[in-house]
Amino acid sequence: MSERVIVVGAGIVGIATALQLRLAGLDVLLLDRGEPARETSYGNAGALAVSDVIPLAEPGVWRRLPGWLLDPLGPLAVRWRYLPTLAPWLARFALASRPARVASLTRALAALLNRAAADYAPLVARAGLDGMWRRHGALTLYRDAAELERALPAWRRKAEHGVAWQTLDQAAVQDCEPALRDGWARAVKVAAWSHVDDPYLFSRGLLDAFVAAGGVFEQAEAAALSERGGKVDGVVCADGRMLAAGQVIVAAGIWSDRFTRQCRYRVPLESERGYHVNLPKAGVALRHFIQCASESFVILPLADGGLRLAGTVELAHRDAAPDWRRAEILLDKARGIVGDFSTEDMTLWMGNRPSLPDTVPVIGPAPDRAGLYFAFGHGHLGLTLAATTGALLRDMVLQRPSGLDLHPYRLARF
Repeated sequence: MSERVIVVGAGIVGIATALQLRLAGLDVLLLDRGEPARETSYGNAGALAVSDVIPLAEPGVWRRLPGWLLDPLGPLAVRWRYLPTLAPWLARFALASRPARVASLTRALAALLNRAAADYAPLVARAGLDGMWRRHGALTLYRDAAELERALPAWRRKAEHGVAWQTLDQAAVQDCEPALRDGWARAVKVAAWSHVDDPYLFSRGLLDAFVAAGGVFEQAEAAALSERGGKVDGVVCADGRMLAAGQVIVAAGIWSDRFTRQCRYRVPLESERGYHVNLPKAGVALRHFIQCASESFVILPLADGGLRLAGTVELAHRDAAPDWRRAEILLDKARGIVGDFSTEDMTLWMGNRPSLPDTVPVIGPAPDRAGLYFAFGHGHLGLTLAATTGALLRDMVLQRPSGLDLHPYRLARF
């Protein structure tokens, strides 16, 4: 039997997992059908969103469904044609919004998010990426005191789960972030929030560290799992080769369902399609990651005064044509926050975030197949939780205690 570990999927979760395993001394092969970090990991918002402990399915969220259907350019939109297929996922989403369930999901997310930065630190140091990891905090902007007041119950719930934050008045907002236009009367600052200059280059830097440590990346499509006697013993590639392994970890994002279906696991994995506008020559020097509460979008400061505008969500088939209007509307929203900027060399992007209805990722072993592990469903927290996911899987493979209750992340909860 091979002692090798195969990680299927070279997005940020797969790369960080492979690196964690390799640094623990394991023989690791990382597979992807395409170029590493070129899917969702290429275009995400670049944040370590450590304060996002409350699941998307908040209490009463089902009341918003009619609005999502009627506004194709809203912060969260559902395409009509996909509604019949999406209905079971939406039903689970509504069930996850029950107060007791939200409380348990919040605990599960907080347990992961509270250790995210600590799990990243040794990987970033190993890869020499400290200069790209900006630990300057984030500002969530509010137009007036009333808007902030409506948001404070959620912030107080976050504080109960270890999120430290402070409110800023208008003068403090301008002093903290001079590049903002006047008119933002309040903000909440989360000092522990951080971001990276370029998510793609950051992911590739971790990949380089993996290879430098003796890990192997191969561009090949894992078409199926190989099984023998109730144990997974490798993967079968699209070219017919069988690659043997002692353990296989599926971290293929939205495409992980190819392997769950093979095992006859019913997992409600859908695409949470995200859009961004990249403005490499915007000419706006921001100090902090910016979130706009009323508009539900974010601004990532890039190197040399560039900006990335992101944050809208669209529930649609993963192969549906992009609706580029959802990206373009971000331009006017951003001008309301930072004023005018250059659109020279502007690019638009859309990617498929792998989303589960309860917001909590699957991290752990298959229910009935030895040697098989899953790591998917991170939604908008893929970059944030990649190093932590890898650390947990490393400890599982090595049969070491993780210090966490892993029950909330099991695949069998569905």
